[in-house]
Amino acid sequence: MTLAHSSHLRQSLHLNIDASPYDLDGIPSGSNSPSSSARASIGTEITSPTPSSMSELVLCSVLCMYDFQSPDTDHLQFRKNEILDVVKQEDTGWWAAMRRGGDFIGWIPQAFVNPLSEEMTEKLWNIREELRVYEYDAEQLYNAAPTIRNHEWYESSPDPSPIPSPAFGMRKDPYPTSPGRRPYPPPSPITPMPQPPLHSAPAYNKPTPPTPDGLDEFPLITNGGRDRSETVPNSKGTRRQPMRLDDHLASRLSTLIESASISSHSPASPDDVKKSKITKLTGSEEAWYDTQAAKAYLPAYLLPSYSDQLKLDADGLVRTGTLVAMVEKLCSDPLSKDPIKLKQEKTFKDIFLTTFRTFTTANQFFDMLVARYHMELPEDLTDTQAEEWREKMQLPTQRRTLTLFTMWLQDHRLLEEEPHIAQRLTDFLTHIVSPQPLALTAKLIIRSIEDLTFANPVAASPTVPPRKRRKSKNHKNELLRLDPTDIAEQLALLEFKLYVKLTAQECISYAKTQTGKQVENLCKFCATHDKLAAWVKTSILTNEALGKRADTVDFWIKVAEKCRNLNNFASMSAVINALSSTVISRLHLTWAHVGRKSILDALIKFNDPSGGFSGYRALLNTAEGPCVPFIGMYLTDIVHISDQFSDHDEVISFLKRQRWYEVVQIMLRAQGRPYNVAESETTLNFIGGHLRMDSMKDQTWFWEKSQEVQQSELAHADIRKGLEAAGF
Repeated sequence: MTLAHSSHLRQSLHLNIDASPYDLDGIPSGSNSPSSSARASIGTEITSPTPSSMSELVLCSVLCMYDFQSPDTDHLQFRKNEILDVVKQEDTGWWAAMRRGGDFIGWIPQAFVNPLSEEMTEKLWNIREELRVYEYDAEQLYNAAPTIRNHEWYESSPDPSPIPSPAFGMRKDPYPTSPGRRPYPPPSPITPMPQPPLHSAPAYNKPTPPTPDGLDEFPLITNGGRDRSETVPNSKGTRRQPMRLDDHLASRLSTLIESASISSHSPASPDDVKKSKITKLTGSEEAWYDTQAAKAYLPAYLLPSYSDQLKLDADGLVRTGTLVAMVEKLCSDPLSKDPIKLKQEKTFKDIFLTTFRTFTTANQFFDMLVARYHMELPEDLTDTQAEEWREKMQLPTQRRTLTLFTMWLQDHRLLEEEPHIAQRLTDFLTHIVSPQPLALTAKLIIRSIEDLTFANPVAASPTVPPRKRRKSKNHKNELLRLDPTDIAEQLALLEFKLYVKLTAQECISYAKTQTGKQVENLCKFCATHDKLAAWVKTSILTNEALGKRADTVDFWIKVAEKCRNLNNFASMSAVINALSSTVISRLHLTWAHVGRKSILDALIKFNDPSGGFSGYRALLNTAEGPCVPFIGMYLTDIVHISDQFSDHDEVISFLKRQRWYEVVQIMLRAQGRPYNVAESETTLNFIGGHLRMDSMKDQTWFWEKSQEVQQSELAHADIRKGLEAAGF
């Protein structure tokens, strides 16, 4: 290959260093080493890119999970817990990396490191180096765990701090460059890929996704299209400056890239090469349009306008963003047909429609959707481009906007929460007369609005006929005459009627206010817990006879056990809290005559608040059939999430809404499974009367009554001892 030809390649690479279809795609991965003469020519004649342009090539940061030592001078040696910056990725498994603030780029084995998101990178920089792998493993274990723990719901948002310099807060390069090293990185290594030691495998065995053919399909575009040279907001809303490479390192990396290009240059364009490979593997050219590479070749008028205002995590999920960028994402046609990506899109819409009232109004959201539907044609387009824009941008956006209105109407309580929007929506849909598919969709939505408006509300009813009503005894208003099973079943019906009225919006509103009309149903449901506990304590303390008090305690233990069997964890928790309260547990003589204390001790373990109620969460996860959960801990989760994440200016913390959504989904998932138990009017009236009457007693009354009963028990014990001493 002539020097002029290589010079031409260098010029193309330098001129196209920004995110573009040609930038790095012409560099095949795993190429053979170029000849020494080619390397020498490149090393002496290359024109170094500027540091600002080279900063874009920092693809990601990685955490070193193992020690790596190699006699090869082209390799970058490292120790466990170090954080490196990757500037090139090969599908052979060798990645080019450097230390932040270092002066050497070398090859590292992919199997020895784990890629980090920007937020995780900043988090690990702010903890001690020897603890980084443990912190990373703990984070991955939490993300994969099915059980939600109270204190693990939230990612910490550390105060932003400057990136440590080599002289402070960061270890100096333990493997300094030896004298006489050539001033450019080597070509792609041909050394066999080493494997990490088995004995030090990390606790979390996260599968490594395959590296795309060649370099990353879209290596210079991250964070939803944001250029790496721009500053990126962190979790605190401040902006972190990217790392800059000096001329020396820029020259080394540019030589690395160009060396690989010269050694395996093909006359075919990168676009044709990738398209040919994907078509060969899948047997269909359609798969090409689902790849990340295809996105890079879309014209600007077919790409989202505000994607740079979204911050994504490593899985492509939105963490923060502006309102206009998120609405654009809601209405944009997904570029990928990957089922996982499509499911993520559906989840994103559900989270947004559930939580948007926490950061905007229904009127503003409606106006933005209408504006997206009536999006204007970009300027300076040819007739052919305009037609392509209408087909590939406008029509899909309009279709998805109507789909979003349907979801809002049918699945997210538009009529209940914003009845005034229904009329505005009807007026908007009436004016859609073309094209025919959209006009037909609009008519169907109007019909749904009419059906939902005039439909009779359907109360929660059993999916199967209730079993025959249980025969209740003539209790004569005495608790111990009742059947504990009957009490437990009617409590389950009573609690479920209140539970089924809760809405996601009401639960999320609890983070802002714990009283008022916004949380009216939630307050009624929670109040039943306190009322039932008051009834249990009153029924025990108002019995003057020792034996009757012990029988009453046994009765309530039976009720709690039956509630556990019925998955009525709300009532079970209330009864357990009452029996383990100080005013009851201090009655030692009464408990000496209780026969079911061992059963209560087993139930108390479920109510243990340690570990974020881990025992109760595990119990709830295994519950099958109808269920009424105890939601106190979930409300605590919602408040804590609100404290951990916050919005900054116009940047909305979507991660906070995602966490809220996940908690609420668990809270309300049993609403569709009612009990098939027949109501007993007599028992329900008995329960309702005591809940109203006993809830009027305050804590002072319970404490004074408990002291009175305790004194009576002590006197009774003294008399008994005196009689025993006298020989009776």
